[in-house]
Amino acid sequence: MASILRAVSGSSSSSINTSSPTNDIGKRLAKWALVVGVPTAVCVAAYLVYRQQQDQAKKSATRRSPLPTPLTSLTATTMTSSSTKTASSTKTASSTKTASPTKTASLKKTASPKKTASSTKAGGDTVSTFENRIKNPLTLAIEFKNEGNMKYRENKFNEAIEDYTKAIDTCPVESTEELSQFYQNRAAAWESLKKHNKVIEDCSRAIELNPKYIKCIQRRARAAEKIANFELALEDYSTVCFLDSYQPAYIMAADKILTDLARRYIEKLPPSTAELSKDNVHTSLNEFDDDPIFSSIFINEVRTTQPDSPLARAYQAYDESRFTDIPSLCTQELDLSISSPYKLQALLLRGSFYLLMGNYKEAVADFDNVINNPNVTEKMKIIGELKRANTKIHQRDIEGAMYEYDQCIKTHPNACAPYVHRGMLKTLLENYSEAHDDFIAALNISPTDLRARYQKLINDAKIGNKENKPDRIEQALGSFEEYYDTCKQDIYYALALTSCYLDNDRKDKAIEYLNRFVKEIPDNPTLLALKANCLMSTDPSNNNESEKLFTQALELDPSNETVLTMFAIFKCNRNQFEEAASLYERAIHCSRGEEKIMQYAALLYAIRAQGRAIKRLNLNFPGGFPQANGSLPSWMGGMV
Repeated sequence: MASILRAVSGSSSSSINTSSPTNDIGKRLAKWALVVGVPTAVCVAAYLVYRQQQDQAKKSATRRSPLPTPLTSLTATTMTSSSTKTASSTKTASSTKTASPTKTASLKKTASPKKTASSTKAGGDTVSTFENRIKNPLTLAIEFKNEGNMKYRENKFNEAIEDYTKAIDTCPVESTEELSQFYQNRAAAWESLKKHNKVIEDCSRAIELNPKYIKCIQRRARAAEKIANFELALEDYSTVCFLDSYQPAYIMAADKILTDLARRYIEKLPPSTAELSKDNVHTSLNEFDDDPIFSSIFINEVRTTQPDSPLARAYQAYDESRFTDIPSLCTQELDLSISSPYKLQALLLRGSFYLLMGNYKEAVADFDNVINNPNVTEKMKIIGELKRANTKIHQRDIEGAMYEYDQCIKTHPNACAPYVHRGMLKTLLENYSEAHDDFIAALNISPTDLRARYQKLINDAKIGNKENKPDRIEQALGSFEEYYDTCKQDIYYALALTSCYLDNDRKDKAIEYLNRFVKEIPDNPTLLALKANCLMSTDPSNNNESEKLFTQALELDPSNETVLTMFAIFKCNRNQFEEAASLYERAIHCSRGEEKIMQYAALLYAIRAQGRAIKRLNLNFPGGFPQANGSLPSWMGGMV
């Protein structure tokens, strides 16, 4: 739920340090982080490194020529600045030694149409050739460029290309900045002729000479997009975002390309044959308290009374972690020639695993059949309604989910669980006051309900954070700790408490409790991954230990999407982008549901593109590590 809603409602503001000098930058980058899937902290880090390098470059610059002005729409300003630059350059000063002041003045005016016409009248080609021979090659190249500019403004693009080609051929190879501008100008003319391959070719040459030529990179991105070279286009838009403060136009362009790439990727993707993560299955099902189909009493009854039935074999598959076999076994139970006495239980069990496998329409159909059956018990109906609402959240139908919770509360006003689940959703949507009311209502119905207590304390801490009331935060955290002795082996409690500390930037306490929980609940991959994340965020020198923990977690549960995606973020922070991309590919093959696969595919392409962009710009992420709560799994409800 949390990871899906993060894309719907945005990142939690509580994880942003408002006193940090980077906070304004972080806010500007937040949208980009959501679009490409890379955490805001990562984007901020890369941006700051680039700005720092730019400042240092300005202080120590020894280049002979200033950074060229890219050709976007050719104007007289471009011509004037180029002519002035030529007249004031060192090479022009050198020419003045061999030419009279009058001659120098005529060089300054070379670009004007009137002067060009008069030269032709006076001496024709002979005079022009003689003048060309005595001119500095760079000066002559700039004149060719200016003539091309005039042709460009007159929409004589082929003639402009000829002049730009002369400028390129004449320009000394050591004048890299001017040469890059000539290639950029010729690319602009090719773009007007819709010769997109030629645009890419010339822009690539310009970028080789000047890797931070923003307008040229942007032009190549447009051309690449036109010919469906989406990966190059995404790489270029990523580069422009790093260089130009993540302008909305670039973000929107990148978003469109990511969507196209992800869709094309999943269209070619074969159906997943990977088994579901054991850890994710157990913790997802644990979200629903008192689920009758997982009651030990009911399971024993099935095994005793119907030991050879498909439903009994389904529970055997559950014990053996063969989760993908369960829906077909439930279907066999429903198709028995003699009507099964456990039809409703088989429907609810099949729907539960359809939900985990991402078959949302099938899951909703099974939940509907359970809910609308006149013989259904109230407990089973409540669970069916809550799971149907949860399915809506996975489908990103937040309004539909809220409606389901509202209806469930109206139908079962004395049930605790519907208030808890609705409160969790409201917490995620940052409606903290309404969430508080729901948790109070739940506790009035069932004062000892631990899930309601956990969620109320999480919500209280968020209210304290939002209202800048440290005392309320500390009170919530202190109350949370009081349950440790009773709940220390409850994975839901462990993740809730740890996440609450992380959400309030208390990594020291989070690590303290993670160390305790790892001893109490050994071999839990999510706890190991969360500990690895916390260690790295506390001190980058812990990266070797963190990597060992991630590796250990995946050895325990190779299909664990949460661990795979957290490990991928860890790899990004170490500039190991290809390894990060490989981890996202593994997550894709372990995942179910089109929405989730689309999200992972977009992250895969985003990481590859940004990795190439950062390599091109010679950037490195500093030691900052994204907040651990940025990668928490979907089953954690309101814990983020």
